[in-house]
Amino acid sequence: MPLPTLSFFSIDSKYQNFYEKARMEITWRLNLILIIFLPILVFTMYRIGESAATPTLIGLILCSFLFFHMRSTRTYELSAKLHCVLGSFLCVYVLVFIPESYHFVDVVWMLIIILHTFFTLGSKWGTGILVFSLLGSLYYLVFVLQTNLDMVDNIEDEQIIALSINFSICMLIIAYFVRQFLAVNAHAENKYIELTETLKDKNEEKSVLLKEIHHRVKNNLQVITSLLRLQSKDITEEKYLLLYEESINRVSAMSMIHDKIFKSADLAKIDLESYIKTLVNDLVRSYSLNTEIELEIHSDIDEVGAKSLVPIALIFNELISNTLKHAYKGKMNGKITVDIAKSKGEIVMKYVDFGSWDEAVSPNSLGLELIASLTSQLNGTYVRKESDKGTSYKFVFQVKELD
Repeated sequence: MPLPTLSFFSIDSKYQNFYEKARMEITWRLNLILIIFLPILVFTMYRIGESAATPTLIGLILCSFLFFHMRSTRTYELSAKLHCVLGSFLCVYVLVFIPESYHFVDVVWMLIIILHTFFTLGSKWGTGILVFSLLGSLYYLVFVLQTNLDMVDNIEDEQIIALSINFSICMLIIAYFVRQFLAVNAHAENKYIELTETLKDKNEEKSVLLKEIHHRVKNNLQVITSLLRLQSKDITEEKYLLLYEESINRVSAMSMIHDKIFKSADLAKIDLESYIKTLVNDLVRSYSLNTEIELEIHSDIDEVGAKSLVPIALIFNELISNTLKHAYKGKMNGKITVDIAKSKGEIVMKYVDFGSWDEAVSPNSLGLELIASLTSQLNGTYVRKESDKGTSYKFVFQVKELD
């Protein structure tokens, strides 16, 4: 069980927040130091007839009142405000109205009050006390400093003792302040490190889970693809078989996205150019074509954001599928160009196949309806043109839609 005298000088604040507790602690300890050491200073100053003894006594009375007030309320706000306001007022009063006193330590007291104010009450209060104290200090430097310097030759031993006690109290308080500031900074640094490590662990855990989800989705889509392929073996009519193949390719395009994400370091984006190249190769193989496709991609964007991955992938699946089916079927060579430019908040995507289509595509075909629907889903627009130089598409999206 702690000694009664020690428990009397300790306090259990009502605050739960560490920083509020630190403000309470520093205000409480400041009061405690002052009510222990100020009586010695007051006694010494009265004994030598020091003019600043009375303001120092007033400060001691104030600290005693605040000591018991803090014990009863277990709060620091009122104590901190009275310390800062009345303390700075007493310091400036001594500087301005008691010129015959030695003021060398008073400026240090001002520094203590300013530090205490900034720490406990914040920047607005601290700035106000700083300006007030600065004005008092300037007055001292201009009108009183020379008087103090002239008095140094006549300083007595007892006055040196009083100044030494006064200065020692200030140094003790400043040392305690530094210790508290370091403790608060160390706590904040430890909390930051702890929070960073926690977030890092959570991010790694979520990344693993997301990769697993993408991997499972990819596997499920591959199962669907396999089932569709098995079902298609019973189909003899070519037009129905072609519909199955197109459905399989669409599912495969989505499966490829999840595979790319699973293998990507960044789960939120994929490399668009790499995806398009892989998609072309897979579709050529799917349609059993012997066509050598030359693919040129010029892009101002390297990656596509997560929410746009599936729509963009399916758009390219439809574009490339249509090209392979209608422009290059039965041909040895073909060429596709993709240009993606970013300008003034918009992304303009151009697709050209340079092939001669063997038949016109109905505007109501499922492929074009899918392209229109997916483009609308991304809040974009597109224009399709056919000519003797090939079929081209021009898409316009807002940048934010693909981020």
